[in-house]
Amino acid sequence: MCDVCSSEGIDWKFVNGAKDTLHQVKLYRVYKDKMAVCKLCHLHGIELFVLGEKRFIENHLNFARELAEKKGKFAA
Repeated sequence: MCDVCSSEGIDWKFVNGAKDTLHQVKLYRVYKDKMAVCKLCHLHGIELFVLGEKRFIENHLNFARELAEKKGKFAA
């Protein structure tokens, strides 16, 4: 399941349609001296590419809160 969709309560398979693959991405500006590894659906992967990491995190505050609270789950 897409980490952003799960934090926002979105049905990721319905939203993405036939493109139901998950992409493992690395966010470099979330933690100091570490990177966050998370799974994104097709739409959120495109949104991350278009907006950039900083604006993507600003647009998805529930996901940012989850990154902060569950550091052990995402930190690599």
